[in-house]
Amino acid sequence: MHIEEGRVRQDEQGAERLVEGIEKRLQRKLKTEVRNAFLQVPRHLFLEHYYRQQGNRLTWDRIATPAPEEIYADEVLVTKIDARGHPVSSSSQPSVMARQLELLNLHAGLSVLEIGTGTGYNAALLGAMVGSTGQIISLDIDQELITTAIQHLDAAGVTNVLAVEGNGFQGYSEYAPYNRLLATCAVRTLPRVWVEQLAPGGVLLVNLRLHLSSVFLLLKKAAPPILEGRLLDLNAAYMEMHNFERLPKPLQVNWNIYDAQPHREVQLPANLAELLTRPAYSVLLECLLPGVRKKYRVFPGEHEVHTYLIDISVPGAAIAVRGDHAMIIGSQEYLSARLLQSMEWYERFNVTIEDYTVSFDEAKAVLSLGERRFSLEI
Repeated sequence: MHIEEGRVRQDEQGAERLVEGIEKRLQRKLKTEVRNAFLQVPRHLFLEHYYRQQGNRLTWDRIATPAPEEIYADEVLVTKIDARGHPVSSSSQPSVMARQLELLNLHAGLSVLEIGTGTGYNAALLGAMVGSTGQIISLDIDQELITTAIQHLDAAGVTNVLAVEGNGFQGYSEYAPYNRLLATCAVRTLPRVWVEQLAPGGVLLVNLRLHLSSVFLLLKKAAPPILEGRLLDLNAAYMEMHNFERLPKPLQVNWNIYDAQPHREVQLPANLAELLTRPAYSVLLECLLPGVRKKYRVFPGEHEVHTYLIDISVPGAAIAVRGDHAMIIGSQEYLSARLLQSMEWYERFNVTIEDYTVSFDEAKAVLSLGERRFSLEI
């Protein structure tokens, strides 16, 4: 009995440590209902092991018995890798989970569809917040993950989560409509079936992979089939969910064509390489140059990786990123003009990611920045 009580107290201390770590990361107190969910759901029951990467290589050490301080740290933990050494599932960073749970404005009685079950830990947190009168449907294409997630949920005593195998792009119509839809994976296009399965007034939170950046969207179903919302200041990126029936084709570049074009150096008012790490700027540049795609290049005999912005709409046109200057490849003046314009707007209007709003209907997606409107190719 004393041993069991000791374990319970140890688990409680771990959960309390995790909440403290999340609040330290966010530099504020969590909303009460989210805080209570993290204290209620023991993370260690969902993490039997994890993989620790060896430097920057695709080589991993399997940590079979994680220490409590590792499990209850505010860190993402990779839980499954494929034969090539690429991560395919993880337990997300708890502070990111917490931000999402707060943004979804969950309460008792709601019906939620989660795309991407993983370990089942996030589904259990959702379940704790919607209570016994609510329902969580958690969907994953990997049957092995579903099997282990069900075992984890059972061990934690969670009874209002249904974990099922299925294609996330198709949603799960059996229990639709849903009051909330959370995708714990990244997508390049917003599946229209998600919009259909969302109840009027329902909220969708998704990580959208654009060509130059990865952004999070918080959308509300205003009127079928219209979604309206905003971009979020959420510093994270999920693993991409692939549609195996229609995998995206990688951009193939014949560098000889670009090397043969005229090259012109342009001095820039800011460091472009650094700006491209900021989603607020990358989104703006993509709006002004919608045909641009990021591509990396390593020259023979070198180790340095060079970044290029390839304009797929004009053969031979590109921008070679060189810090506080750029090499304009090709004879198109619009590249340097739009590049300088993006930097000028970003600086003058002090653009943040939360300045953007977005709307979707059956025909198009529109991103707005103040009075300016841009079409999104998604």
